[in-house]
Amino acid sequence: MFIIGGAFGFDQAVYERANEKVSLSNLTFSHQMIRLFFLEQLYRIASILKGEKYHHK
Repeated sequence: MFIIGGAFGFDQAVYERANEKVSLSNLTFSHQMIRLFFLEQLYRIASILKGEKYHHK
C-alpha cells in the first residue's frame, strides 16, 4: 500500500506502522503532481523489469 502525505507529512503513529518509507522529493508538490511522479516511477520500474529500454540513446 502506498499513501501520499500532506505538506507536513503524517502523524508519528503512521511512520511507526510503516514497513518502508519512500520520499519522492524534499519539495512540496500538489497531490496531483505527486501521483504523476509516482506513476512515472512505477512505469519505469515495470519497463526495466520487463527488460525494455527505458532510456533512449
